[in-house]
Amino acid sequence: MKNVLQIDGKEKTFRTLANLYQKVWGLKDHQSIYENFLRHSTYEGYQGLATENSQGEIIGFAYGYTSLPGQYYNNLLIREFGPEEKEKWFGNCFEFVELLVDPLYRKQGYGRLLAGHLLEGINHNTAILTTQAKNHAAQHLYRQLGLQVIKEPFYPNVQSEPFVIMGKE
Repeated sequence: MKNVLQIDGKEKTFRTLANLYQKVWGLKDHQSIYENFLRHSTYEGYQGLATENSQGEIIGFAYGYTSLPGQYYNNLLIREFGPEEKEKWFGNCFEFVELLVDPLYRKQGYGRLLAGHLLEGINHNTAILTTQAKNHAAQHLYRQLGLQVIKEPFYPNVQSEPFVIMGKE
């Protein structure tokens, strides 16, 4: 039975999330990952969910928060939109920041479970996220949850591969 848990905000939980993120992406700087997760949990409208395997180990998580001026990704994203689009998409927007599932548990419905519950639990007019343009599996999942590509390509930085911006009203 797959279950969804609220991320409890405890240091140990955020360290576990950072460990999983580090493992999946092969990153070295655990402390900055942990600090980002901890900081994001203090943002207005924060919602965080996790799921566990049968041994009680966190194997996936998803989170986001209200997208507000001054936040790193909000500042990047709004540059891609004209004034009317900015108001439509960012006037009262939930920024879906992260969906991550341990590769050993992918293709088993955990990502859909987490993303679906996260999007159902928000009180915003819109939701917005980014994913790599070549990540067709993620785009397919998000389309099934009602999101659509609203901008492509999107380059978060000059060295970045292309991304797409997806949104849902």
